[in-house]
Amino acid sequence: MSDEDIQPYIDDILEALSDSSEKVTREELEKELKKFLEYGVPLDHAKQTLIKKFGGSYVSPSTERTLVVDLKPNQNSVNLLCRVITINPKDVTIKGEERRIFYGILADESGTIPFTAWNDLGIERGTVIEISNAYTREWQGDTKLNLGDRTKVEKTDESKVPESSLEPKEYKVKDLRSGLGAVEVTARILEINEREVEVDGQKKSVYSGTLGDETGKAQYTSWHDFKLKEEDVVKISGGYVKSWKGIPQLTFDEKATVEKVDASKISKKDIKTRRLPLHELVERYGALDVEVEGTVIQIREGSGLVQRCPECNRVLQGSDCSIHGTVKGVSDLRIKLVIDDGTGAVSGIINKDSTEKLLGKTLDELAKMLEKSEDKNIIVEEINNTLFAHRINLQGNALGDEFGITIIAKDAKLADIDVEAESEKLSKELEELQ
Repeated sequence: MSDEDIQPYIDDILEALSDSSEKVTREELEKELKKFLEYGVPLDHAKQTLIKKFGGSYVSPSTERTLVVDLKPNQNSVNLLCRVITINPKDVTIKGEERRIFYGILADESGTIPFTAWNDLGIERGTVIEISNAYTREWQGDTKLNLGDRTKVEKTDESKVPESSLEPKEYKVKDLRSGLGAVEVTARILEINEREVEVDGQKKSVYSGTLGDETGKAQYTSWHDFKLKEEDVVKISGGYVKSWKGIPQLTFDEKATVEKVDASKISKKDIKTRRLPLHELVERYGALDVEVEGTVIQIREGSGLVQRCPECNRVLQGSDCSIHGTVKGVSDLRIKLVIDDGTGAVSGIINKDSTEKLLGKTLDELAKMLEKSEDKNIIVEEINNTLFAHRINLQGNALGDEFGITIIAKDAKLADIDVEAESEKLSKELEELQ
């Protein structure tokens, strides 16, 4: 059993000992619990023994069912009755060992929740299951359900959670977030692409692209041909939401209802790039097609001229690509920076075209400048002199990972305040108030 799997037991013991006069640390409990497990003592018995040893009184876990809507982070011994909305396998490396886990979305009549199962439970989409001894954790600001080694999952009668009870709930595009099921969205199709994939040994067409409303844009994937076309305005009922690096992705298939509605319901001109303060972007953990503005507080290592692999476009280390070995690199130009607007900070990566525009010099001109100079940092110095401590406006997709938020900018421009113009504007406003 992994360290991750025994943490809910440690939580239970600490909670039972909260009123005890005898103090014990999590580390001590973990050490003692592992010792019991080495001797083959069942987990529940070991937990009871440790609670009694340190002056607590053991209370057996409740068998009462919890509704999804009532779940909060860091709950233990959770019992649920749910329908599996989605389930997918994922291979991960934990402490150097390859392991297959499963993730997806569960739903009951009150709502939906994302889950992770650490073992193959033999369940599939549409199955209704009874869950006992699960636990919850917080992930990116939301509650997530974990089905660990001690969690019991049993298939049950599908009528206990009929699909008709999972009524779709209406959302605006900006409110879509990972883990939502039974979603209803009205949006304009901005882009659509068809590709062929293999599912269970059979080739299948899948349709994906971008959709939007007056609140923002999101990606979508349709596993059924609803004959969608660009600029259609449609009401999609019965989809669910996953995310990739913080960008919401609405997914739906033949079980969903897709209805074309009056195109004037969502005008194309009303679908614009959203401007967000940085703290909101950080809270969202990513977004599609946004505009932010802040002061450049750092030019990061890796800025300037770089060489890329002609096969995969990765930045080379010397002449080596981590995938394709030694190759002849292709020259490129970029800026990696950190900006702050007073409410939060994010990283940004600016491509060649925008970098040339900001610096007022082309890649070739900068390369010649580097050749003529004895200072190998001359381009980075040029970037620092142009951008550091200046306000900059970035537009692009914001991606989230364990290192934070990074905006992959498709456009960048200096946005320094014209102090004289702002002063004159303020004076006029003050005069009007008199």
